[in-house]
Amino acid sequence: MNNLRQRLLCGTVLGGAAALLLAGTTPAIASPCPAAGADTTCGLIITLNPNGTGSITATGQGPYDGIEDTMIGVVNSSGHSVGAISLTATTSIFAFDGDGIDTYTGASNAIDTTGYGGPLTYFTNINGALTAGTANFIGGLGSGASTYFSLEEPLTSASFKVAVPEPASMLLLGTALAGFALVRRRRKTAGPT
Repeated sequence: MNNLRQRLLCGTVLGGAAALLLAGTTPAIASPCPAAGADTTCGLIITLNPNGTGSITATGQGPYDGIEDTMIGVVNSSGHSVGAISLTATTSIFAFDGDGIDTYTGASNAIDTTGYGGPLTYFTNINGALTAGTANFIGGLGSGASTYFSLEEPLTSASFKVAVPEPASMLLLGTALAGFALVRRRRKTAGPT
């Protein structure tokens, strides 16, 4: 019995020491982007933060097509699912010219018709100047999940801004739409008065 206690104590001490040594080490996070064209990973990574903001980090990768298209990774660290993000720039980041990321990765999806959406993203609300639009995530981008898409121009972290809709606002909008549908349904079943 004494021998068993010594082994357990020794194992506990060794395990604790290993935990202390590893506690200061940050594990490597897998890139949300595949290798494509001239790039081995994303050109920029957008991190969706718990406070409702999005921060943009440059990785040092240039345009994946060698000219003017940038692969964008998105990592959701917000703590909740995110359905979309709004992107605004001073240049025409939505001036899609047919050489999107799908050409390089083959990761198209059924909703995106631009070729720039990657596996989970499609674009809406693109303004006439092609400088602002919405990147929508099919089924929502879950907390801790990641995806990627591409935009025009050789972008830097200062090239555009990201806005993340508040989950409470989206919930309120969804509740209002459901309420309107319920009222309409009641009127249909009640018939004319």
